[in-house]
Amino acid sequence: MLRQVYILKDEKVLYNKNFGRALSIEDFQKLYQEILEEADKGTSLDRYDFFKFKIVYTQLKDTGLTFIYITDINDDSERTKRQLESLKREFLDTFGIEVENLDPALMEILDPIIDTTHRNLKTKISLVGFSGVGKTTTTKLICLNEIPSVHIPTITGKISTVKIGKLYFHLWDFAGQEQFSYLWNDFILGSDAVLIITDSSLENVEKSKFFIELVKEHAPYAHTAVIGNKQDLHEVLSIDKIQEILGLKTYSMVAIDPENRDKMIQIIADILEISTDTSPLLQPLFEREQLINKARVCLENGNIAQTAEYFEKISNLCLELGDDSLYKEFSEKAQKLKGYLPNK
Repeated sequence: MLRQVYILKDEKVLYNKNFGRALSIEDFQKLYQEILEEADKGTSLDRYDFFKFKIVYTQLKDTGLTFIYITDINDDSERTKRQLESLKREFLDTFGIEVENLDPALMEILDPIIDTTHRNLKTKISLVGFSGVGKTTTTKLICLNEIPSVHIPTITGKISTVKIGKLYFHLWDFAGQEQFSYLWNDFILGSDAVLIITDSSLENVEKSKFFIELVKEHAPYAHTAVIGNKQDLHEVLSIDKIQEILGLKTYSMVAIDPENRDKMIQIIADILEISTDTSPLLQPLFEREQLINKARVCLENGNIAQTAEYFEKISNLCLELGDDSLYKEFSEKAQKLKGYLPNK
């Protein structure tokens, strides 16, 4: 997953954009000094592993310009390097090398290029769990109204391209039958996040320890958490108990309820350490959710005018997010409510 982008002129930051939690300012400054020192030595390094992150960079000698992408450590360096080269070409074509007095506001021109890079470096999210735990239902919940899945009959699994806010993800859903267990190792390789799905029964929770060991061995840097599904049933383990048994952050879920999609998206954002503070591409999604809650309260209190205003804002956000059907729905609701208001 692409987490941070930097363009620097000597030690001056010309452009910086964050998609998720990564390096602190202090850590980045130390890292950048190491990059400069390596360049002074004449080494030809263009990538650097820094704890759980991978730094891919390119420099223009004699100009002081450095272009840096910071990704998760398991991301493909060559693919990231190609995307970084595209950014460098676009920057030079647009601004050239004389950037000392460049207006920082002009850097916003690069935003669409960076957003495209993030789409091209799609984050891989793997859903694992034994048969019958609600894994397919969870997948459908996440993919609601999204791009259709690509089925893989040979391994009875599927890969979906999922758009969450303005970010794109690869969602891997794999058959939970144990006769396919010989394929699970390869399946989770390269995962940025692994969601272990359990049906919240003691038997399945105990069995799910298998997946924790699998992740440790084959995707050690993946962000991993447990989804305690079927929490609406009687005699299931509490989320606290599941978390105690498995030793991983555990989230409560009832995947058959479509109203839980926003909750599921928030879980994914939490696991990947993405927030509205670090990723403006998710901000419209969370803002829409907040407005929907505010509109619901206003409607319950009989405040028609304020509800109509919220519905208009929601419809505009839906249009920005590319949700045409929801845009139409909320726009029509806003107009209908306005029809009930007295003419001024």
